[in-house]
Amino acid sequence: MNVLVTGGTGRLGRHLVTQLRNKGHRARILTRNPRGHVDAVQGDLSTGAGLLKAVSGMDAIIHAATNLTKLQATDVVGTRRLLAMAREEGIKHLVYISIVGMEGVAYPYYKAKLAAEAVVQENIVPWSILRATQFHTLMETFLGAFTKPPLIAPVPFNWQFQPVDPTEVATRLIEAVTQPPAGRLPDFGGPEVRDFKSIATSWLKAKQSNKRLVNLPMPLIRFSRQFAEGRLLTPDHRDGKITFEQYLAGKYEA
Repeated sequence: MNVLVTGGTGRLGRHLVTQLRNKGHRARILTRNPRGHVDAVQGDLSTGAGLLKAVSGMDAIIHAATNLTKLQATDVVGTRRLLAMAREEGIKHLVYISIVGMEGVAYPYYKAKLAAEAVVQENIVPWSILRATQFHTLMETFLGAFTKPPLIAPVPFNWQFQPVDPTEVATRLIEAVTQPPAGRLPDFGGPEVRDFKSIATSWLKAKQSNKRLVNLPMPLIRFSRQFAEGRLLTPDHRDGKITFEQYLAGKYEA
């Protein structure tokens, strides 16, 4: 199968491309920076540049691209533009990766992802949507941002996440793209529901950091309260097998 992977150089996209090729499929990458990548087309969802070349000759698309600095132009308008090109080229299936629990969270990025989901659901091209919980790598991104002060590591203890490994999400997306379009797929969650205090504790230990963990209450921020309420969890779907500790061990103990 010939599969276009948007966002093919990102944290999820790299695993998608590797796994597709290992399974004998062709994986073409749409990226703004194709240098150093095999079978890559330079393009930009926010402008439409390169999209026709990217979709030409493809059987299906896994749409994993996003741009936090251009959410409306890339995630919403760009998704519509991609789907229009895909329809013109006769592509029969687009699989979109999204996020569990977004409806209940007042976070600008999630608003854009919901708008992109709505575009996909217009059925411009037959579609499937997979929602996943937060990646292990995103936990590290959050923690890195919170723990910049010297000596201490201030984090909101009561946030709740169900971290999942992107390699496992990639496997599920490839299963979906090689099957007929199925609409909204069951959520895909990590193996454990964790509060952010325990996640931070494990991370600091793995990094051998001596910073003192302290609580950072954020009661006046709406999305912070909603994170603490567990809006981003899917406890009935503990599909992933790789725990956060196993992820940390693989990265830091090596």
